[in-house]
Amino acid sequence: MRYRRGFIALSDDRDIPMLVTIRNARAITCDQICALLLNNGPESCRRSVHWRLARLEQNGLVERIDCGRLLPEPVFAITRSGLELLELRGHALVSLPSTTKEIVRRSQVLHSVELAGICTALTTAHVLTSWQWELEVLSQNLVYGGRCAKDFDALAEVSDGNRVRGFAIEFERTAKGSARYGDLRKVLSADNSVDTILYLTPDPSILYLLAAELRAVDKRIGFALSRAFRSSLLSTNVLTNASANDVVTFREFLFG
Repeated sequence: MRYRRGFIALSDDRDIPMLVTIRNARAITCDQICALLLNNGPESCRRSVHWRLARLEQNGLVERIDCGRLLPEPVFAITRSGLELLELRGHALVSLPSTTKEIVRRSQVLHSVELAGICTALTTAHVLTSWQWELEVLSQNLVYGGRCAKDFDALAEVSDGNRVRGFAIEFERTAKGSARYGDLRKVLSADNSVDTILYLTPDPSILYLLAAELRAVDKRIGFALSRAFRSSLLSTNVLTNASANDVVTFREFLFG
């Protein structure tokens, strides 16, 4: 069979999973794409991932985001054409249709790359059993009318080898004002989707601010530095919102 000029034949087993991964992450680096696809399948070598990514970029289905000098490697996002193709293949997201005016905002890039790094660290360590990106969480809440569910940055399940536990992840890159934390306390208290939340931040001062502002929320909340969590994962020291403000490992916090 001959294809018309300009047509790109895509594999449901390899190309589509790569496009879905890039779309769901919003913004993701080349190394993160490699790690996720090599550890979760279907790819078996970095060379194949690089070739496939370059092919998708050349055909306008993904694009590079200009981050200036903020990041040492290329960052990729899906394009409108990429979204249209996924919709044709039955992989639509209510939270990000191809009619969206702006697919990824510049203000979302660093946030999204950090979350992809957290997902990558858990995946590479083989402790992650499931992961829902923010766009997937938002779609689920929109479809099922989750008025009492927060649109968390991610929902994850991890295993310690014997047990599996789920939790929500929130990444706080910059501090909010006092009024916004008041609103957040109300949202978290009303949420009925999870009972355990891990707040990650790059800055110790924001960590202690979060611990103070969210102490009264009636959920199990842990606070940790994102860089420490990426490197130590279940062994990371986590400050809790318990009355004694205990510091325990994430393993103890989650599996207790």
